[in-house]
Amino acid sequence: MHSIRQHVTIEWEVKRSRFIAHLIPVEHLDAVEKHLRALRHAHPDASHHCSAYVLGAQGDVQKSDDDGEPSQTAGLPILEVLRKHALTHVLCVVIRYYGGIKLGAGGLIRAYAKSTALAVKEAEMTVPETFLTLTLDVSFAIAGKLEGFLREQTKVTDVRYGTDVTFIVELLEDAYPVVAAKVRDMSAGAAHFTIVARMTRFRVMRSATKT
Repeated sequence: MHSIRQHVTIEWEVKRSRFIAHLIPVEHLDAVEKHLRALRHAHPDASHHCSAYVLGAQGDVQKSDDDGEPSQTAGLPILEVLRKHALTHVLCVVIRYYGGIKLGAGGLIRAYAKSTALAVKEAEMTVPETFLTLTLDVSFAIAGKLEGFLREQTKVTDVRYGTDVTFIVELLEDAYPVVAAKVRDMSAGAAHFTIVARMTRFRVMRSATKT
């Protein structure tokens, strides 16, 4: 799954109807609702505010809204484009100002799908990475031996000295098994990590316009 780095807006016209697509990174449902309210406030005279969002690490939370357009001609086409590009933590709102010429069901589906696709094309893609925050308690006798390895293989955020030495480190979850095994080997089984936090961050991967 991917997400996007920042809010993207595109505008185009078909048969005098203006379509304004907003593609917005969102972390949770409260953010979705906040952006929907803000866009309705910014475009109070628009004919429709059709939308879809995808949330969750695996994109398992999804919803679309036709906002008065014929059923499945607006929200669902928007959602299908988001699914096609494996996007999550993203909201797309396509605002339509009706131009006086009816587009028909097929025309609406194409217009809302293209609006979303144009916004996705302009977006800077990101990929989620899960980081772990870990603590490692070791004796003074082996602390020096381990510290160099930890600074090379992880991000050491703090070192605390007491009866033992406690290292607080961050590293990618994917790298954890290898690093943990090496620490066990270097300490003859005496040192073991404790996971204290898990956080997902989005790393810029590529610009969609380059694909």
